[in-house]
Amino acid sequence: MGQIVSRASFARVGVLLLVAVLSSFAQTVAARADLSFPEDNHAPGWVKSERAFRFEKSNLYDYIDGGAELFLEFGFDRLLVQRYKRVDAKREDEIALEVYAMESSEAALGIYLTKCGKETPIRGIKARNTGDRYQFCIVKGDCFIQVNNFSGDETLLHVMVKLAQRTLATIPKGHPVKLLNRLPKKDLVAGSGLIIRGPYALQPIFTFGRGDVLQLGGRVFGVTGDYVGASGDIYTRIFIFYPESKAALAAFENLVNNLDPYLEIIRRWERGFSFKDYRDKFGIVELKGDVMRIEINLPEKPESE
Repeated sequence: MGQIVSRASFARVGVLLLVAVLSSFAQTVAARADLSFPEDNHAPGWVKSERAFRFEKSNLYDYIDGGAELFLEFGFDRLLVQRYKRVDAKREDEIALEVYAMESSEAALGIYLTKCGKETPIRGIKARNTGDRYQFCIVKGDCFIQVNNFSGDETLLHVMVKLAQRTLATIPKGHPVKLLNRLPKKDLVAGSGLIIRGPYALQPIFTFGRGDVLQLGGRVFGVTGDYVGASGDIYTRIFIFYPESKAALAAFENLVNNLDPYLEIIRRWERGFSFKDYRDKFGIVELKGDVMRIEINLPEKPESE
């Protein structure tokens, strides 16, 4: 009898755990399902020009051919697109609203930082943003949002702001992203911090070798920032945070074995090496536990280990 009671208790615990997991999943789905686009006449005379379009991982290339790789690398979930138009006797204007739902707040911020350039915030938008009369880029929670004004007419800025405001109101705030806090603050150039998660985000910064030579795989995050050196020169620091030291060591060995032939190793030690690139700039790579630390664009040969 005692055994039967024990099994019943175990079953009840299992049911409770299942309910908790399903409840959490349902809340996540519900939060994303709450996302809605502004209705017709959110601004006088502006209506939806067509139905909303939805793109998944499998067909994202159909919408942003040539740029989908970066979104997929950071952790893309889905894209929703809605276009609006205003037609009068003299002209027809159109504005497109794009909401990229990413797998996390870190992924959304990573995409935003690669797209935003020097930030010029738009007044009236209560989320991190940058933009001009042609396009707004915005990040909130796990969503990256773009508002595109195809004509670039400055008189349509207020319509773009209204579209952004009403859409943002339906997007959960998400959690604070602390990745960039791991960049050392001393001598850091303001606004230079970036997040990487694979070769497509890394490529504009530096090329260490073909493919995913650092073995980020769209799973491992890293951060980069520009720093002011002692002589006033700007160099870049990269920190990659592997899930464990074993994975970090495997990535380090892969980098050494597949290093770009334009990078000449000057000195090698157990878990690090210094190198010179084709511009006669220098760099250094060091492994410390589960973190790979890299410096590039150094004007002078770095001191070894």
